[in-house]
Amino acid sequence: MGETIRFGVSMDSDLVRLLDQLTHHKNHDNRSETIRELVRDAVIAQSVNDDDRTVIGTLTILFHHKTRLPRSPISAYPSLSITANLQFHIEGEILAKVLIVKGKGAEIDAWAQKLLASSKVIGKLTYTATDELFGELLRE
Repeated sequence: MGETIRFGVSMDSDLVRLLDQLTHHKNHDNRSETIRELVRDAVIAQSVNDDDRTVIGTLTILFHHKTRLPRSPISAYPSLSITANLQFHIEGEILAKVLIVKGKGAEIDAWAQKLLASSKVIGKLTYTATDELFGELLRE
């Protein structure tokens, strides 16, 4: 996002031990990488319901090929756009559908919940970035 700034953090030793375990578990090179990921995750979680922010998410659903998915046209959600729509067989007659979407978090959530509402669908909506975090990738 900007220039790198070094700063000190004071933390309880038990919490540092947990941070180190998380750093190892996530295969990060150091604590700083883990803290950056935690901050990004917190920003995304806070931004999902912010009507002024755009978020990017992934909706993954699994279903039997004979299942008719509920209709949920994006025209009812002005900020929503589908960037990618991929469908493939996972195993036998079970299909997976992966949709990458961009828009306001509340609209993405309302749209996705209509698709996930069917008892014959297993799925999850995951938010990956905000417009600000996405912009971080464009900077060198």
